Amino acid sequence: MSNTNFRRLLRRSILAVFIWFLLPLAQATQFDWTGEWDSTWHHRGARVSLVQTGDHIKGSYKLYGGTVEGTADGREFRGVWKEAGREGNFVAIMSADERTFTARFGSGDWMTGIRVVDDNEFLGHQVDRSVPAMTLYHFLSIMNAVGPGRMELQSEASQFIDFAQTPVSELDYTQTLFAVLDRLTFRVWTAHPQPDDSEVSVTLGQAGTDVSFNLHFVKRGDEWFISPPPMQVLKSALHALETARPQRVDAGLQGLQSPRDTLRTLIHSFSDAGGALEAAMATLDMSELSALAKEYEAPKLARYINRSLQRIGSLTWQEVPDDPDRSTDYVHFEHPMGSIALGRVVTDEGVIWQFTPETLQTIRAVYAALDNFPANEIFYSQRQTESLYFQVRGVVSNISMGFVRQLGPMELWQWLGLLLVLGGAYALGRVVNAIFYALVLRRFVPASEQQGLVRWLFLWSFRFLVVGVALRVADRVLSFPDLVQVVVVAVSWTCTILSSMMLILLGVGVVVGHIKETNAIHSNHMTPVSFVAGIVRVIVVVFAILLLADVLQVPYQSVLAGLGLGGLAVALAAQSTLQNFISGITLYFDKPIAVGDYCKFGDKSGTVEFIGMRSTRIRTAARTLLTVPNSEFSNLQIENYAQRDRMLLNPTLKLRYETSPDQLRKLLEEFRQLLIDHPKVADDPLRVRFAGFGAHSLDVDVLAYIMSDNESEFVAIREDIYLRIMEVVERAGARLAVPSVVNYNTADTLPG
Repeated sequence: MSNTNFRRLLRRSILAVFIWFLLPLAQATQFDWTGEWDSTWHHRGARVSLVQTGDHIKGSYKLYGGTVEGTADGREFRGVWKEAGREGNFVAIMSADERTFTARFGSGDWMTGIRVVDDNEFLGHQVDRSVPAMTLYHFLSIMNAVGPGRMELQSEASQFIDFAQTPVSELDYTQTLFAVLDRLTFRVWTAHPQPDDSEVSVTLGQAGTDVSFNLHFVKRGDEWFISPPPMQVLKSALHALETARPQRVDAGLQGLQSPRDTLRTLIHSFSDAGGALEAAMATLDMSELSALAKEYEAPKLARYINRSLQRIGSLTWQEVPDDPDRSTDYVHFEHPMGSIALGRVVTDEGVIWQFTPETLQTIRAVYAALDNFPANEIFYSQRQTESLYFQVRGVVSNISMGFVRQLGPMELWQWLGLLLVLGGAYALGRVVNAIFYALVLRRFVPASEQQGLVRWLFLWSFRFLVVGVALRVADRVLSFPDLVQVVVVAVSWTCTILSSMMLILLGVGVVVGHIKETNAIHSNHMTPVSFVAGIVRVIVVVFAILLLADVLQVPYQSVLAGLGLGGLAVALAAQSTLQNFISGITLYFDKPIAVGDYCKFGDKSGTVEFIGMRSTRIRTAARTLLTVPNSEFSNLQIENYAQRDRMLLNPTLKLRYETSPDQLRKLLEEFRQLLIDHPKVADDPLRVRFAGFGAHSLDVDVLAYIMSDNESEFVAIREDIYLRIMEVVERAGARLAVPSVVNYNTADTLPG
């Protein structure tokens, strides 16, 4: 293939790849109107269903019995709407992200819509207006689900109101009516008409006040509708209700001011896709829970309450008291195994309502009794991801109900799961240790220690670490109750923290030992390595103690106070140890000696082999190992021979008295010249002087410095100089003096 053909093929290949990447973008520009759209227009709203085939679009909105039809041109949709014999033109434009549209009618009015992603269970729900109670129930269910913010859902609720004789804005009226009903407390099922009645009225009261409101129902054919009073009557009733109980705005109490607020906060926290578990936990009175249970058990208790409420039945907020000053607990559900109740709790910010401690104690048993009862279909949708515990429990119960039978504080499957976790963690710990032994210990730990204490400590540290981590993971699946939770959390964190601490300490020891064994660092630098290793060990131990205190919810004040008392006890009972430690720090920073230095201290001398945090070890000339506490060693006068830059030569030469003055002068001159000419003798200072008359000799003092810091070299140079001095003395005809005794005989002094 020629170069020209190759380049042409390469360009075509690149172009093909480029086009292939552009295809998804091109396809993305093909706007599709098919789907469900929540639409809103002037004081009305409905869900519109559209189907696009090619460029033709057809759809309907069942709430008002209307249809739409038209053609699409990319993002633009032009068509005709028809409803109850009326029709008109419109044009709609879809947004670039295909999530919303904006439309304009031929009359100039507007309409907007948003594509439905998460369908709402109340839209399109089967309408039941057979009795007044069902009409009221469905109206409240829809409005409670969304509040006053979603027009398309309010339109669904509007179909339960008889607007035939009331020419008002349906959405505005629906919002106002719901605002009135939401401030009342009543049973939905109290409206019971007689068989021949075409109208019925019920009086609904506000909990804790004397204010009430009369709600009327009217029968049209076989169906019952809410008979709407004039808007002004609704507004007057709403004003009276707001005056009787003003809305509190305390942010610290928001969502917990009444039994209704607290119950609504819990349910909405699980209906929130963002997962507001903190809000759910705030609804629990955890005053009787341990510190550990507050952190680990509270989220599970909130889930138990929520799932139990789902199985109890429909929940209409207006049936729950909203009186913040209620003097008695509100019992929402009673069961032989326990009840779900809310009580008043006095806080620094004020009075709030929370699920009682008794509810938290029995909710597991209540849920176990309700577990097989199907969840209510008309309930707030739970958008949070289901807890792993409930998923696993559901699978286990499907296998056999015997596994979920209560056995002591836990169910049978939880006990079996706990045993399985402990056994698996123990086995996994052995595997991890074997891998670590093969990869690390064999390479960095001396063979003499591989089968001893070091390996044993590594083995059990890994086992306890894996057990601790496994228990933490198992708690997410098994969801231990409070009684077991406290023990499991304490054991798991203790195993994890202490085993991690031990592994770090052993790791530091292995690293330091490997450095010593391989001479990776010069012996003179081992002192800072040992010191840093000791400091790291102390920091790790202190940090582990504080961390363990934190996870076990031990107050820091108690820990610090304990450390203070412990420090005082150590200072009194281990004063010498602290002195040695401080002296070791002084030796490290002052550095009077280093490992390998030959020094003299007191009446002892030797070579420094190790400087630790407690003591210093010195190898004497007799090859014995002398261990001196740092507190004593630092108080001694230390003469460090290793720090000399030159070595002193200071002998006294003793010449016989028979040496003449001329000979002495010549000897002094030759001694000086000998030292000056020697390459290892410093030029200054250098002195050779006749010092005086000794007991049996003429003394000559020599002072010179040998240019060496090595003892062996110094001894050899000194030997060479001494031999040369002997040669000089011999050439001069003089003699070195030796001690002698002259005996005088008294007879030699008598006259003859």
